[in-house]
Amino acid sequence: MANTTGPTRERLFDEALLLVKESGLNTLSMRNLADRLHIKASSLYKHVEGRDRIVAHIQEQGLRSCHLALSRSVTSRSDFANAYRRWAINNPYVYEATMRTPLLRSQIDTDVEKQLVTLVMTVIDGSHDQARAAWSLVHGFVDLELLGRFPSKANVEKSWNVVLQMLDAL
Repeated sequence: MANTTGPTRERLFDEALLLVKESGLNTLSMRNLADRLHIKASSLYKHVEGRDRIVAHIQEQGLRSCHLALSRSVTSRSDFANAYRRWAINNPYVYEATMRTPLLRSQIDTDVEKQLVTLVMTVIDGSHDQARAAWSLVHGFVDLELLGRFPSKANVEKSWNVVLQMLDAL
C-alpha cells in the first residue's frame, strides 16, 4: 500500500536515528532510509538537502544524549568517566557517529557541543589543557575498548581503574 501521508522532516530524522542505532552509520543511505519510510529515495530531498544533513542531526542528538548522561554524574571525575563509558557502551553506533566521525559543525547547533565542553571543563575543574588531556585519556580508552583493541586476556577493568586513578590525580 502506498504511503499517502508522506514522511515529515521529524519522522525522517527519527527513522534515520533508529536505523543508525540498530545498524550503524555505514548503513545510512538515502535508499535504505527511503525503504524504511516506504517512499522513493528522491522524495527524501523534499525534506533534507542530503545525507550530511541527516548525519549532522544524528550527531547533534548524540551530543545531547551524551550531555544528558554525563550531566547526571558530575559528583567526581571518576563518576563522570564511568558515565561516559556506560553511554558509549550502551550506544555504540551513536557513539561512532558522534565521537568517532568528524562533526559536521557547520550543520549542527554550536551550543550543543559547547554545552558538552563546558560540562567537561566544570568536572575537570582545570585549564583547557587539563580538560583536553582528561577527555583524551577517557575517550581514548573507551574508543579502544569499543574497537576491541585490547588483547583478549587483558584485564580491561583493572586498566580502566588505572585510568580513573590517573584522572583523579590531574
